[in-house]
Amino acid sequence: MTKEDVSKDLAELREEVVRLREAVARLGALAPERRMGGRIRTFVEGFDQALEGGIPAGHVVLLAGPSGSMKTSLALSAMCHNWREGTKGLYISLEEGRESLLRTMERLGMKPEDDFIVDIGRLRMEHEAVEGAKDWLQILKEYLARRMERDAVGILVIDPLNSLYSLAEMGNPRRDLFHFFTFLRALGVTTLAIMEAEGPDHFPNHEEFVADGAITLSYVADADGHVDLRIRCLKMRHANHTRDFFTLEFEGGRFRARPVGTA
Repeated sequence: MTKEDVSKDLAELREEVVRLREAVARLGALAPERRMGGRIRTFVEGFDQALEGGIPAGHVVLLAGPSGSMKTSLALSAMCHNWREGTKGLYISLEEGRESLLRTMERLGMKPEDDFIVDIGRLRMEHEAVEGAKDWLQILKEYLARRMERDAVGILVIDPLNSLYSLAEMGNPRRDLFHFFTFLRALGVTTLAIMEAEGPDHFPNHEEFVADGAITLSYVADADGHVDLRIRCLKMRHANHTRDFFTLEFEGGRFRARPVGTA
């Protein structure tokens, strides 16, 4: 690469940063109307009450758990139910395909009222030859800034957050996530960032420190081999929440959390 090429790339990068800053500044001017205030409900019966009504609007919250613990289903459920009550959502899928997500929704008895799934995984496949040449975190920021400027999105899901580590080649994940989460807060959107985690307190890069909240899912087996799915609010800023574990169940198109030990 010649010096002229490097200079050209740097000039283009500076222009992109300027455009992004201008978009965020315009969103900041709209913040009082766009942030909505109040709470964003998870629509998990018994769990929102433990959060004083739901997630404080504008928070960045981790939804962490092992594979198969219904993280995606829970996020889709929250988005669909909030949509029906007038809060638009945007689901950014970094790995799972759009058709697979739609099948999950159908199995759970949900019908999207609008097209809120953005299949970044498909975009990655279509641009496989140049995937390493672009900073996908920057691409995601630019897309979100433009989308939020156009649409009154109140809830955002990023699934899974782990993929950003390889896509963006984060040298310092905690620092880079701090800046990314700050960017999301500036958009005035409530974010659920899905994370693959081995246990209820497993955050390899201390993601829970830079997030506003952390909701964990975990498996618990009894002596007879029966396995329960548990949900817990590990952290939630600006909420007087319980830190107790709840048994998570899904029935009749709704999630329900009940205190451990109750029938």
